Parts: sequence; C-alpha cells; structure tokens
Amino acid sequence: MRSDSGGRPSKLMSEAEAVSRFVSDGDTVYAGFTHLSFALTFEIIRQGFKNLKAVGASNTLTSNFLALSGCCNRIETGYMGGALFNGPIGEMMRDGRIRYEDYSNLTITLRLMAGALGMPFIPSNSFLGTDYLTTGLEHEFDLRDDRIDEDGNTHPRLHVIDSPFDGKPIALLSAIQPDVALIHVQRADEEGNIQAWGPLADTKWGVAASKHIIATAEEIVPTSVIKSQPELTIAPSFRVNAVVHAPWAGHPGTLSGRLARDRTFFDLVGNPFTSWENAESFMADWVHGPKNRAEYVAQYIDRFGEDLLEAQRVTHPIYPEEPAAQGWR
Repeated sequence: MRSDSGGRPSKLMSEAEAVSRFVSDGDTVYAGFTHLSFALTFEIIRQGFKNLKAVGASNTLTSNFLALSGCCNRIETGYMGGALFNGPIGEMMRDGRIRYEDYSNLTITLRLMAGALGMPFIPSNSFLGTDYLTTGLEHEFDLRDDRIDEDGNTHPRLHVIDSPFDGKPIALLSAIQPDVALIHVQRADEEGNIQAWGPLADTKWGVAASKHIIATAEEIVPTSVIKSQPELTIAPSFRVNAVVHAPWAGHPGTLSGRLARDRTFFDLVGNPFTSWENAESFMADWVHGPKNRAEYVAQYIDRFGEDLLEAQRVTHPIYPEEPAAQGWR
C-alpha cells in the first residue's frame, strides 16, 4: 500500500498488527518515561507475550503494567514508579517474580547512547566513589544470568579502568540495544517519519538504539509538514517499522503540547499499583475489555463523559515568541 504522498509504502497499521509483527517473547523492550504509548503496552498484554525485559532511564507506568500482567519479568532502570505504592510491584521485586538491576537515569541513557552509536560500551564518571564499585549492588534477584556470554563467563555490570589519556579512573558501562522501542509521538506521516518534542529525556537514544520501532501518533500529517520542521524528527521512515494512528494513546499520561496527565483516572477506577484486587480489576476492565485504543476512549467517554476526557487536552500550548527563520535563498 502506497502512502498518499506517493513516496514510500505506507507503514500505517493497527496496534494489533504492529505488535504481532514486531514484538516477540523474550524481547528487550524500551519503554522510557516520556512519550509513553499505553495503547501499545496494553496490546502487548492482550497478546500475552512473555519473558520480556523492560529498559528505560525511568520505568514508569507502561513497563509497570507489563510487569503486573506477567509479560515482563526483568527490568533495568534508574527508577521504578510502581514500587512507590507498596503494592504488587514491590512484592514482585521482593519475591523474584521481577528480576531487576538498578542504575541511574544518566547511566541508562548513556548505555542507550552507546547502543545507538554501535559502541560496545561507553565511559562515564558516574558511579565512581559509590557502592556500585564495591558491592555492585548485587542481590538475589539481579540480572547476572543476562550477563553470561557464549563461553559461559559472567560479566560485571561495569568495569573501571585507568584512562589512557590522563591515568584517572573511568567507569565503562555496557551498551543497551533493545529489540523494540514503544513510543507515542505528537505526529507522524504515513511513510513512518515520526516527530516528537517536549522533554525527551532518554527517548531519543532509546529509540535510536532499538532494532525495531513502533510508534503511535496523535496525528498523521502530510510529509510536507514533517519536512517543514525536520529538526523534530526523532526517527526517519527507514528506521521505523510501524505507525499507528491512535489519538489518546498516551492516556492517562502526558504528551507535550497535546495531553495533560489525567490525575483523576486512577481515583475513578482504582489505582492498579496499590493492590492485586485493583490490578486485576483494571486489567479486566481497561486492558482486556477494549480491543484497541479507540474502544478504550469510547469506554472512558461512556463511563465518565466526554467533558472529563477533553479536560486532559492542553489548551494553552506554548509557542516560540519569534520562530527562527530557515532556508538559504
């Protein structure tokens, strides 16, 4: 199928097709803490993938939902949002149903940068002088099994060497190259050029490091719109595997210039991270009930009204006071 622009074939598809084609059991999934696609996350849960590893500088709601559902059993991150509620996520981390390793927002981002640049490791001053160099923060449920090479050797989480330039110690962190990145963007075209703005955090490097990229988009625009602001393109069409037109795919989270966080949602439906009862109820009602994001939105409107949904739209976006002039003619 050709795109309307007459260029490359269209990469538009449903969330069900995108997930079934580009996600596999055992994959490492990039799910950061900005530009979260709940639509793709819920579709992975509906299709029942197993043994996934979630990586991101901060693993917030999407990766926590993957863990709650049993799809994800391994996590590498600098922050686990679901553990703050002293509910199911913390329980799973304590009993080993979730195996995890703690880094920092910076070092996960650096490791993704190394993966994006095709480097096996990246140097960093971070962690020097910390417990990471003494105990390595090893624990019963860490990911040492994921660090066993083909010869059976278990590699440490980091190496410290003397810099060949000044002789000072420097830490070497291994690269991360996820199998698939999940991202929700403000706009994309049919060819697969995706554009994102606002706080990107580790998103740029997480997407660039991944072998496959699946994006949901609030809006599908002509390629000419993409070309008019190329600096906003976070991944070009030849790197993107699938684009899903899914307005509200970031709900109940945020999307700069488009969506505010729906802070009332979990109060209305029961916070799934506070108890197993709430988790099971949420999964049945909001993940497995609707078949796709459009049905999810329709269910929200039916339950709580369109006014409450529309109240989550950004109504006072910020624009440059004087846009920068472009061009050479």
